[in-house]
Amino acid sequence: MVTRIIQIAGSLDYRSYRELEFSIEGQRYGPYKLVASALAEHLRNAGKECAVTLLVPESLVVYMAGSPEDAEGLLRDKERFAEEAKSRLREVVATDFEVRVVQGLGHYASDRKWSLEFENSIGNISSYMLVELTELSDRDEELIFCTSTGYNAYLLAVQMALSVYYAYRAFTDQASGKNGPGSFVLRTAYHPSPSEGMETPVELEATHHRAFFDFPELSGQLVTDRTSEANELKRRLHRLKEEMEAERSRAMLAFNAVKYNAPLVLHYLEQPDGRKILRSLREALAGIEGARSVVTEGSTVRVRRFRVGRGEVSGWVITAALSMYLSEVISSVRSKDRRLKGILEVMGSVYKDQKLEVNKYVLEHEADQIAKAAEDMRPGERRLLREVLKLGGSGNPKRNFFAHAGLLADRTYVTRTEEGDVVLEYDENRLKEIMGWVRDPTP
Repeated sequence: MVTRIIQIAGSLDYRSYRELEFSIEGQRYGPYKLVASALAEHLRNAGKECAVTLLVPESLVVYMAGSPEDAEGLLRDKERFAEEAKSRLREVVATDFEVRVVQGLGHYASDRKWSLEFENSIGNISSYMLVELTELSDRDEELIFCTSTGYNAYLLAVQMALSVYYAYRAFTDQASGKNGPGSFVLRTAYHPSPSEGMETPVELEATHHRAFFDFPELSGQLVTDRTSEANELKRRLHRLKEEMEAERSRAMLAFNAVKYNAPLVLHYLEQPDGRKILRSLREALAGIEGARSVVTEGSTVRVRRFRVGRGEVSGWVITAALSMYLSEVISSVRSKDRRLKGILEVMGSVYKDQKLEVNKYVLEHEADQIAKAAEDMRPGERRLLREVLKLGGSGNPKRNFFAHAGLLADRTYVTRTEEGDVVLEYDENRLKEIMGWVRDPTP
């Protein structure tokens, strides 16, 4: 089990941090300047593997640059910024660590008579942090966010990102066969203001966010600015948006088949590629970041960024997670070769995970009727379900399709195998019609 510890650096000057003795779950650690160092020792003493990530806001360039020109150069070169920041933080962090650079926000003055201004938003910082987490922490089974350092705006942005990331992990963990919601652990570490000569107690609080089985509504606009420059940027991102939309369309079909209880449809669907959505989203955000402006105006360095829609970015991250999950559901259904018992087995687990128990009851009822009626069929015999159940025609086929778990009597064929299994399939000539119903299930 890998635990990642994340903490925001509030300064690059080691003199800004006090040496403290920390108390964690009855054990004493230190002296350390950062609680992340104490947590790392605590976890390793317990036999757990951990990694420490320090988030360094761009605003801390005031500690590194001797002039506006130096600052501009560092802000343009993220890798050099991270290397320089890590070098300065080695005296602060008493353990192995990595540095990730976070976008800046606000106005800052250097003691060398120059200033720094970021035209940015908390939503931007949170959006980029969220997407970075999908790379940084996807293999971690636990994440601890330390809140004792860093400006409030950055703390808020990271907490906003973590709330969405938690929901993202609920679906990706299900897709990878882990224990569903709750297998990823998110905790917050905090402590009171230190008192001179006293141990500083550290509290670890588990954080929970609900992951709803539903597709986010998307506006279609990653960039929310409406200037001519923003419009040109949107045009450049159009190809990536189309790639993402194509995968979302595949995922929506699978989602509707699950939500509206038509599981046999899943056998006929293409698997959506959630990883492709994330790759395209990262590329799009990189393009937006690449269009930022870093200029020196007199003694002030100004960094201007296009504003991204936080809800849009979050929506795409959740869409990617749902796509990964639904792709695995499709794969599981296909592996059962349309056998009725196999479909019941797979979908029973799916409906339980997604709190769709009513779907399970309806599907079981339909399956029981079909299995009982199919007992009179000869091995190898293939018949229309309407004939097996001895039913008449369907007055409202679309309504009845969803009312009977997608097993419409005059669109579904039943075959009894030599082993006595029941195999279902749709009338190939009616597949287009069926897919149209699933794409738009409204009456």
